[in-house]
Amino acid sequence: MLFKAVNRKLVGAVKRYCSLINTLLVTYGCDSRKIEKLPAVSRDLTLCSMLPFAISIADSKEDSIRETEHAEEEIQIFMDRSALNGKVGAAVVLLRTGNLPHILHIHLGPKSKHTVHEVELAGMLLGMHLISTEKQGNTTFTLGVDNQAAIRAFNSIMRRPGHHLAQEIVQIANMLSKQKNKNAYKLTVWWTAGHKGLEGNKLADKEVKRAVEGLTTDKPLLPSYLHKPLLINLAAIKRAHNDMLMLKWAKTWRETDRGQRYIHLEELTPSKKLLKLSNQPKLS
Repeated sequence: MLFKAVNRKLVGAVKRYCSLINTLLVTYGCDSRKIEKLPAVSRDLTLCSMLPFAISIADSKEDSIRETEHAEEEIQIFMDRSALNGKVGAAVVLLRTGNLPHILHIHLGPKSKHTVHEVELAGMLLGMHLISTEKQGNTTFTLGVDNQAAIRAFNSIMRRPGHHLAQEIVQIANMLSKQKNKNAYKLTVWWTAGHKGLEGNKLADKEVKRAVEGLTTDKPLLPSYLHKPLLINLAAIKRAHNDMLMLKWAKTWRETDRGQRYIHLEELTPSKKLLKLSNQPKLS
C-alpha cells in the first residue's frame, strides 16, 4: 500500500523537509524497487483445507525418521538448504529406483538479502519443478522438508516475507493435480527431521554445499519463477541492519572507560554471557 508513496520519495533530492519515509529510506539504504512487496489482501483461509497436496508432520523426530524410512511412494525428493560464510543456497535431489538422481541447485546470494526460510521455500519450488518435468508423473511422490515453519506456511495467510514462493508452489501443485491422473498421482510433503541416515539426505547435504558456494543450475532447467534474481527479502534487510547496529554499539561500548575495565573480566564483552551474569538480581 505504501509502494507508490515510497517511490515518489525516491524521485529527486529532499528540498526542504525530510519526512519519516525519507528517514527510513536513508536509514536502511535500500531501493524500494528492488525489495519484495507484501500483498495488501490476505489469502482466503478456507483455501488452507484445499491444498493440492497432503502434509505430514510427525509428533517427534523418531516418528518422522521412521515414516520416511518406510515410505512407499515411488519417487522421493530430498531437499536441503544451508547458510555458510554469509551466503545461502539450496539443493534438491529426486530419487527413483533404477534411475540416476536428478539434481537441481539454486544460489540466492548473501544473507543480507535473503533468509534461510526463504531459501527453504525456494528449494521446495525446485522440488515441485522436478515433479512437473518427470515424464512418468502419474505416480506417488514425497517431498521431504526438514523445516516445519516452511511447511506450515501453506496453512497461513501468506503475507510474510518470502511467502511469494509458497504461493508459486501452490500454483504449480494445482496445475499438476489437474494434469495428472487423480487415481495414480499423489504428492505428500513430509517433515523429515533432517532425513538422518537416508541416501537422499547424504546426497542433498553434499550438493547443497556447492549451491551455497555459488552453483546454480542452468536457467532453462529451473522453474521460470527463478530465472530472474529474487527481490530482496524484507526480514533479511531488518536483520542485517540490526546486526550492523549491534556491531556499532559493541565497538562504541568497548571504547568507554567501563568497557575497558570489563574487557579484563571478559574478552568478548559485551556478550550474552556477560549480560546474563551481570543481570543477576542477587548481585549487590
